[in-house]
Amino acid sequence: MKKKLTFFLILLLSFFSCSKKIISENKIPFKYNDYIYLNVSVNKINNNCFIFDTGWLGIGLDSVFCEEVGIEFSKNTIEINGIGNLSRRTRIITDTIFFSLNNNYTGFSNFSIGLDLKRITGKKVDGIAGITIFSQKPYMIDYVSQNIKFTNSVEGYEELNALFEDNKIYIPLTITLKNKIQIKGKFMLDTGSNRTILNNHNFIGDSIFNSPIKKKYYSKGGVGGDSNGFLLQLEEVNVGKFNLKNIIVSLSSDTLGALANPNYMGIIGNDILDDFHIILDHQKEKIWVKPNKNFNKNKRKLFRGISFQDNGKNWVVVGIVEETEAFRQGIRMNDQIIQVNNVPVEQIDLDKFVDKLKANDILKLKIKRDGEAKEIKFKLNVFLKS
Repeated sequence: MKKKLTFFLILLLSFFSCSKKIISENKIPFKYNDYIYLNVSVNKINNNCFIFDTGWLGIGLDSVFCEEVGIEFSKNTIEINGIGNLSRRTRIITDTIFFSLNNNYTGFSNFSIGLDLKRITGKKVDGIAGITIFSQKPYMIDYVSQNIKFTNSVEGYEELNALFEDNKIYIPLTITLKNKIQIKGKFMLDTGSNRTILNNHNFIGDSIFNSPIKKKYYSKGGVGGDSNGFLLQLEEVNVGKFNLKNIIVSLSSDTLGALANPNYMGIIGNDILDDFHIILDHQKEKIWVKPNKNFNKNKRKLFRGISFQDNGKNWVVVGIVEETEAFRQGIRMNDQIIQVNNVPVEQIDLDKFVDKLKANDILKLKIKRDGEAKEIKFKLNVFLKS
């Protein structure tokens, strides 16, 4: 019954989600900061922040945003799975959703889903734009200039042996561990993930599970709730003919959801994708890549073993690595951060704050847990060498 419901949902989303192009420019700007953030107008309401997520189908809207702008839900609910160990029931949106991006790309959806996105992703995200939103013509994701560019030219690009299946895109990767053991298989292309993650069945074997340099982490996943696992250093990752050296990937320990699916090896996220210009042609079911100026520049700052989410009145700890001093000093998942270095978090821009952090910086956090406030001081130590 569950398989039938999932198949029926895919059919509905495929049939009722539609887009048409109005070309006044040949590109759509986005903001890139671990995720691709699009500025989307919804039902003529401007300046809404959407995450472009190739692991999602159709349009998903935050439930608080829907209530604020008067978008109505039906009484019917459906069960969905994502990254994390839980499935959730969510409401179906009955209104037709009209959207536009940068006034030059418009579309509509007669079947959308309401999600608790602000709880999952923070206060600024109003929706998700899924894999079908740009599917009508070839486009290039340019992480450097931060634009979606519509193009028919693939000169200078390398074609990958991609598989388009059930509204997902899979590309082959070869991963080489530090002990020279290789893992080969198909990975789901997921711009809605800031990390490349191996599904849990890949590290049951001794070659990965007994690695002395894996580091335990805890994190908030997607619609499926918490998603935990390990960080592991690799010798290299092969994307077509291109080799990325000394990459850090995540190894999921989830038992349910997208990262427990045995039908593919894992997901390839923006931490690897942003090393390339990527052209996608959904009609021809083809993908081409070309290294950009960030190729093979290790961008992962391995002193950031703690992650925060801005919920408006406070920040919340949504990720932490066991090997960090922050964890050893007592910081835990879901701690509410009230102050940083004696400054209330309402007065701090989280993105700018994180960008300025350096290894060995000292942070003093005033946190609230179970109704009690306390201060914890720690250093941002390098917990894993790349």
